[in-house]
Amino acid sequence: MPRNDAELSRSALVAKRFGARAAQYDEHALLQRESAGRLAAFIAANGGLPAQDLVAEIGCGTGLLTAQLAPLCQRYLATDIAPEMLERCRARLGHLPQLSFAVRDGEQAAFAEAPAAMVSNLAAQWFQDPVAGLCRLAGLTPRLAFAVPLSGSFPEWRQAFAAMGREPGLLPLPEESTLRQALCALPGRNAYFETATHVIRYADARAFADSFRNIGADQPRPGYRPGPIRPVLKRFAAGMDATALVLYGLVTEVI
Repeated sequence: MPRNDAELSRSALVAKRFGARAAQYDEHALLQRESAGRLAAFIAANGGLPAQDLVAEIGCGTGLLTAQLAPLCQRYLATDIAPEMLERCRARLGHLPQLSFAVRDGEQAAFAEAPAAMVSNLAAQWFQDPVAGLCRLAGLTPRLAFAVPLSGSFPEWRQAFAAMGREPGLLPLPEESTLRQALCALPGRNAYFETATHVIRYADARAFADSFRNIGADQPRPGYRPGPIRPVLKRFAAGMDATALVLYGLVTEVI
């Protein structure tokens, strides 16, 4: 049995970190809340979801997207890799009769009944291979809608570390061009995209760093070794804008 984080698989570590922060997630998930609203609007503007057939959500978390989409469907399955997150979602939305819940690793998710549509908000970046993972999900359903943060996000933080001759511990994110090309190349599928910039204001650098820790998203990139960051803290002592680039995508079966 694993004794520490270093011995856990990537998926087990993600589940552990997010599960430990489930109770405080809603308070600190500012980007996730914004992207949930944007993704719901993107879905509505591009044909919506099937009203009667099964819709499955990958990485529902505490239900920020679920709350917006489940009421529109007659059958909705909310899944998450962290049982604690799923229980927070159940506590919020379990009164909806059309909603069911299941613990699933989104990258390896399998379903007894193929969903007529799948949705995912800021979850695929935690896959071992986000591009391959999203391509796999697109093959499991006639309609996949997702939001995923892109490489190039948080340039303010990266530039502050570059000024010290270092790289931050931020997890690598998928390249937009690579993701678009892979999804557009799927046989029998059409793909539509929209890229949005989200700017979140933080009181200072510490608040930005804590925003990752407070939702369980503080897993660093492989090989990262923390070091003193006093110049970074000083640089953003009066406040910090953090810019996230998010790709909103819809992959549909060719009829």
